[in-house]
Amino acid sequence: MKPIDIALAVAVAVIWGVGFVATRIAVDEMSATLLTALRFGITALPCVFLPRPKLSWGLIIAISWLLVAQFLAQTYGLAHGVPAGLTAVIVQSQALFTVAFAAIFLSELPTRIQVIGIAISMCGLLLICFTVGYDFSVWAFAVLMTAPISFAVSNLMLRRAQEVSMLDLFAWIGLLAMLPLLTILLTVEGAAATWQALTHISLLAASCVLALALLGTTLGY
Repeated sequence: MKPIDIALAVAVAVIWGVGFVATRIAVDEMSATLLTALRFGITALPCVFLPRPKLSWGLIIAISWLLVAQFLAQTYGLAHGVPAGLTAVIVQSQALFTVAFAAIFLSELPTRIQVIGIAISMCGLLLICFTVGYDFSVWAFAVLMTAPISFAVSNLMLRRAQEVSMLDLFAWIGLLAMLPLLTILLTVEGAAATWQALTHISLLAASCVLALALLGTTLGY
């Protein structure tokens, strides 16, 4: 890889890492569903000016709804007491799931050195998990554990979208994500509670939402 590629990869890691902290701040004022809906809603705004990527509707919808599942799960975990650091570690274990799924479904087998590296990484993740206090429910942790799996599957599907603009793709992904998110939001929380949360949002929480949408999603991906 070129130095610029490495720099961009590090930048994404930093942006996504800070995103967990921003999410933790925002969920003090709004539900996980509302935060996720705002995140994808802002991401979707450019689709007014951008063409639909030349991919099948099925693929775009699948990627969109997998990302909805991922972000809903990780935001739910943060909203119900899972520490931001532990959440970040668990979600980023998607790299291990991605390698496993790629080997099973794409026959992309890791080398011996890569297997050793993965094993060391897994040990490191477990050590981090065991050194964190557990002041949260088993249910919140179980929901959170679905996030890296959704993340990994969406990674494999994004491989099929390498020839399209990521800006265009994620604008349309954001638009399609609004259908399940608004359905859940209005069914579970209701229009009144949603409006109440929106009209009482602080500047700090609004800034976190914008950062998650513009930096964590649009720029990051």
